[in-house]
Amino acid sequence: MKKFLLAASVALCAFVAGCTSQEPSISCGRDWNASSRVVADTTSEFDLADQMIVQFKYGRNFDFTKLKTAFYEGTLANKGKEIWSHEVPVTEKMDSYTLQGKSKHGGLMTARELSRQKQPGSIVVEFSAEGKIIAQKEITLVKNR
Repeated sequence: MKKFLLAASVALCAFVAGCTSQEPSISCGRDWNASSRVVADTTSEFDLADQMIVQFKYGRNFDFTKLKTAFYEGTLANKGKEIWSHEVPVTEKMDSYTLQGKSKHGGLMTARELSRQKQPGSIVVEFSAEGKIIAQKEITLVKNR
């Protein structure tokens, strides 16, 4: 009976430990909660004129020193040419990175400005480190929803 209880306890601990760690993910939305430093993952479809915020959540502290953000034309199934990319230094104290910018017209950047796209269509947002893709998300840009 003791062996059974010990085995059950170990299994329960492993299950709980597995539940506390989340997979890397990308959240996209129009609303930024500054106090909790979280973007509400509201949609994957943006009007070109909508403000857009992208947040990469790693689920644990970063175990790399540089994070690359890249935008591509196309879809996840058919990724096209790179639109733009940027590499930023990160530390082990971080577990997320938020991509937002100030618009030339005031406020946060629009989907058009952040993605550097002038026409509607699909784009892929990708986060990678040390040459490995960590997370990708497909976003659709529309005009005049």
